[in-house]
Amino acid sequence: MTSANAADMPNQMELRLSDIDLDESNPRFGAPMGGTTSQRQVLDRIVEQFGVDDLLSSMSVNGYFSAEPVVVTKKAGSERYTVVEGNRRIAACLMLSGDSRAENQAERAAGFIKSWVDHGSPRLDPVPAIVFERGMQKNLLSYLGVRHIASSKSWDSYAKAAWVARVIRDNSLTVREVAAMIGDQHRTIERLLQGYYVTNQLIASGDFRPEDSVRKGRGSVSAYPFSWVYTILGYSATRKYLGIDGQQDVTVEQPIDPGSLAKGGVLMRAMFGDGRTGRNSAVTDSRELGALASVLINPEKLSLLEQGKSVDEIERISLPTEDQLRGGLASVRETLSQLISRVEESPLSAAQAQAFVEPSSRVRNLAGGLESRLKGLSGAV
Repeated sequence: MTSANAADMPNQMELRLSDIDLDESNPRFGAPMGGTTSQRQVLDRIVEQFGVDDLLSSMSVNGYFSAEPVVVTKKAGSERYTVVEGNRRIAACLMLSGDSRAENQAERAAGFIKSWVDHGSPRLDPVPAIVFERGMQKNLLSYLGVRHIASSKSWDSYAKAAWVARVIRDNSLTVREVAAMIGDQHRTIERLLQGYYVTNQLIASGDFRPEDSVRKGRGSVSAYPFSWVYTILGYSATRKYLGIDGQQDVTVEQPIDPGSLAKGGVLMRAMFGDGRTGRNSAVTDSRELGALASVLINPEKLSLLEQGKSVDEIERISLPTEDQLRGGLASVRETLSQLISRVEESPLSAAQAQAFVEPSSRVRNLAGGLESRLKGLSGAV
């Protein structure tokens, strides 16, 4: 290996915990942490969002496994390092070692610390690390992209999108360059990125409030299923409805025209519901997203959607009159047949029967009214 090639390779070394910072911009966090973020806050979020009890249990007995180095970047003009992979492991080490950054987690860590001491305090510090120096950014991006975008250790869809957005913003790279670096041949990151920007724009404008979502998600964003956003944006009907169908540049951070943001709110409420108003999702699962997309560009169906109707209800209401009559009459006939059989099998008392005479009479009158109208239309006497 030449010295030039060696210079492009990351270093492997051992680092003191005191020289390592947790990554406050970890893409797996989901929505960015607002305001000034301390290392203590980052550690608390790691514990609360992802949990570290499994690592605390293992490390209290075995210490840190040298075969699992963390991946870090060296800070410019400093001897400090930021974790880009292995934040949970470092958080667990800080908790077991009683670091001040973990003081809010002292109660949770107490039992594990006792176990660690009982087992002879196996080594936690220093930790093995793969260090990417400045100038190796593309090497690092390729490493993380292949490992977490296209491999078995893949991040969830929102974390992927947040990572891609961060890479493009901070490194002046194009989407195609990032796709080439991670071997994405299916334009997956383009769809993720557009979904990420659309969602963030609607949140910023107040047209979408994740906390009001009735439909919950998983992974780094649990308030709503982010995967539904980029899935429905894959339909041209959705992009036309939002006015973004002709956009070629998916790196535009505010893709929706301000005049169409309210439409984005309609779409989000249709997919996820709205807990503030007691509105349910218009779809039961992701398989209905294609049907929802088609509703968006049909003015009559869209009006029903805006009234809070579900996709299933809209499709039923929108059926031709002949189909509605055929299905409705068959359903009513089946229901009446079942009720007649039930009454014959389990007779009611006189008082119970009397209570249903008037309702059944109203049903008979409605049936008679429909029959009269149909006879008139058919010319039958």
